[in-house]
Amino acid sequence: MMIKLAPLELFSLMINFLLGSAIVVGWNFETSQDVWITILLSIFIGVGIFYLYIILHSLGEWGNLIQLIELGLGKWVSKILGLIYSLYFLYIAGRVLKDFSFFIGEVLFNNIPFWIISFTFLLVVFYSCLLGIEAIARSSLILCAFSIVIILVLMIFGYLSPYFEVSNLTPIFRTSWKQIMSSVFPTGLTFPYGELIVFMMLFPNVNNTKTLRKYGWISICLTGLLLLVVGEMILGLLSSETVNLYVFPFVKALELTNILDILSHLEAFAVLLNLIGGFVKISIFMYSGLMILVHLFPKRNLNLITMISAILTYLFAFTLSKNIIQHLFIGLKVVPIYFHIPFQIVIPLILVISLFIKKFIAKSF
Repeated sequence: MMIKLAPLELFSLMINFLLGSAIVVGWNFETSQDVWITILLSIFIGVGIFYLYIILHSLGEWGNLIQLIELGLGKWVSKILGLIYSLYFLYIAGRVLKDFSFFIGEVLFNNIPFWIISFTFLLVVFYSCLLGIEAIARSSLILCAFSIVIILVLMIFGYLSPYFEVSNLTPIFRTSWKQIMSSVFPTGLTFPYGELIVFMMLFPNVNNTKTLRKYGWISICLTGLLLLVVGEMILGLLSSETVNLYVFPFVKALELTNILDILSHLEAFAVLLNLIGGFVKISIFMYSGLMILVHLFPKRNLNLITMISAILTYLFAFTLSKNIIQHLFIGLKVVPIYFHIPFQIVIPLILVISLFIKKFIAKSF
């Protein structure tokens, strides 16, 4: 039976996915008070990337990523690229898992080894992948509403905090365009919006592609605006001089916030947001990676492929970087250029050109 997702379910998946680790660990305040310009440019580029993927799907008659590669580049190329894309998705799932484990270990459980936190969380993701994308999507729909409410409440009390200084948000327009563009490219281009490439395994399951094409950009804009307002809140609470000193500036900002001098330690809500976003993001990457393997090896047992995918995700999380410093360096300096740009931008553009030429030739004859 063909899996079908309601547009609202897919949009909730996209919002949770984009917020994911971005709201907790994905901050870049290199442009100081002009960070809002960086975020707005990233939103604009993110919408463009989304419509690049929509154009690719429409040219390929709404097949999944592997079917599109097969249509554009041939059967054997699709098998090779499919396997590489599967490993890419599982590798990013492993990276997000390590982000999550490090965050939880630093904020909540200082004495618990990272591997225990990762293993426990991965069991939940493994079970969700066994249940399928429909179960993940239904869970995401509820979790999305919960996340947005939490973020809105935290923003209100963050802006009302006595530690919030409007003067920390000025002066603006002091950053050179060269520095702004270096902040946007490649990191702002590829994270988090370029990671929507993984949804090319899910778009064919939407029961109304016209709605997706028409309103899919809303989830990107909503997520971007939430990140923009939260970013300004963080800057107002911590100032541009100190914000870059913290690995988790969002958590540090929440430590300066309380509700009516009664409820403090609001950083606990950051943990909840990371749990929700991490669960959805890792689940989508791992599910898409294993679905590619199912497509490439149709005779293999689904449960076995799911287990192999979980093992690979776990290994990727802990074998390719020795410590969190190396992990962050690879994530910010190596992965965007050598992994994200080719898989998120270059190959999809090649496929669009290839499919367009093939359609043009077919119409000509």
